Amino acid sequence: MEGLLRQNGLADVWAGASALLAKRAAPKLGPVAPCDMLWWIFTASVAFSVAADYAGNVGALMTYIFAIGGSAGCGWLWLLSRTLFRAEKPLARWNILAIAAIIAVESYWNLAGVPAESGELRRIAANAASLICIGAVVLVFVEVFSGYSAALPKHERRFRQLFALIFGGMIAVTFLWAMNANETSIGARWADATLIVCAAIAVIGARFAVSFRKRHPLPARSVRKATPSPAASDESLAQRILHAIEAERRFATPDLKIADLAATLGEQDYKVTQCITGLLGYRNFNHLINARRIDYAKELLSNPAHDSRPILSIAFDCGFNSIGPFNRAFKSHVGMTPREFRIKAAG
Repeated sequence: MEGLLRQNGLADVWAGASALLAKRAAPKLGPVAPCDMLWWIFTASVAFSVAADYAGNVGALMTYIFAIGGSAGCGWLWLLSRTLFRAEKPLARWNILAIAAIIAVESYWNLAGVPAESGELRRIAANAASLICIGAVVLVFVEVFSGYSAALPKHERRFRQLFALIFGGMIAVTFLWAMNANETSIGARWADATLIVCAAIAVIGARFAVSFRKRHPLPARSVRKATPSPAASDESLAQRILHAIEAERRFATPDLKIADLAATLGEQDYKVTQCITGLLGYRNFNHLINARRIDYAKELLSNPAHDSRPILSIAFDCGFNSIGPFNRAFKSHVGMTPREFRIKAAG
């Protein structure tokens, strides 16, 4: 079959077709779009890969050029598909590092010779190259259908469907029919021609895909105006509540009501109550106010400057109307009476 291809000049036809296609597809002078650049690299990789099979005996330099240049064809197609189907940040550093690793593995596989002569390393490299190629093929389909939905324009959906159909058909023909076919089968007899045709379709089809994308750019994702999450809103309200009750020691105002605080904050009563019992963790509004009043009472009772003041006077300063409720609230929060606390703080 290889001899037939050479006799009929199919390799020369392929080389001539590639050169003509490259000439016609060359972009105008100016900045090169990533999809254009990757198409050129993909085309060169395919051309090197095909040419290596029909170059015959070449020098060491050309052997290395064919081995390295013909590597990572599936990987380059994957990167090209990212630029075609991702509107934002299609290429990242890890993509380039992945391609470098693929080139290293496949180049070694191309240069190592037949498995029987090269031993375990070549066999492992061959298995790795096959796995890499399969992975890249899967990633191409992932890129094609990333963001696919009924919300896309009709022409965009059709484009993705056609891309997947053609690409899937080529994969089916090359991987399932032509590659590793029995030597006596029709698949083996036409394997080389099939691979060349599929390579040509891949290059030409990719060019049409690039042209389509340049005519129909992917719309950038609309950036929604950031709105505070419920948790963020609760946190903001909680800070406002605490600030409001501390301002001018409002917590010490006798008979302070939740409605008074809500009016000060410009919020509805139920929202303030929900925040107090939710994020702030108090049983109710009175529990919050009494907790702050008792904290203030502890400050006064432990301050030597207030040792001569009656406890009832301190209770009034903290917002209580009588000594009884003050004593009960203080013992509930602190575990001892105000008098006991003052003695302990003085001792």
